[in-house]
Amino acid sequence: MQASSAPAVSAPRAGWWVRFFAYFVDGLIFGIPAAIVGGILSALAGGMTSSTGEMNGGALALFYIIFFGASIGYYVYFWTQRDGQTIMNKALNIKVVRMDGSPITVGTGVVRWIGYLVNDIIFGIPVGFIWAAFDANKQGWHDKLAGTIVVKTP
Repeated sequence: MQASSAPAVSAPRAGWWVRFFAYFVDGLIFGIPAAIVGGILSALAGGMTSSTGEMNGGALALFYIIFFGASIGYYVYFWTQRDGQTIMNKALNIKVVRMDGSPITVGTGVVRWIGYLVNDIIFGIPVGFIWAAFDANKQGWHDKLAGTIVVKTP
């Protein structure tokens, strides 16, 4: 993980609960449509096995590709092209910036999204997200990995 020295940004940091709520609702915003599209395409690809009602391997892989593709596309697009704000970040007046206050790049956005996966690495428990509640800079593991912080906006 990238060392996190004191950020040059003077804006107040966003709290854990507002970040959690934004992340949860953003997940619904991209997740529900992605799950519907993935389910339909998986079914069209012969997705269900007749005896168990479970998805076959190819259909399940297609579903996950669509779901993870929608996730990375959603977050990286909004973080890099919409002033560091997803739909819910904008609604809640918070945004993602680099440690020096500059906007994040596509590369930083991808690293931050990969950090989302790292957050759940310990038995599926979101330790990396919870970390932000106790960190001095309010950074989760994904923020530390990408060198980002989440700040309040006016």
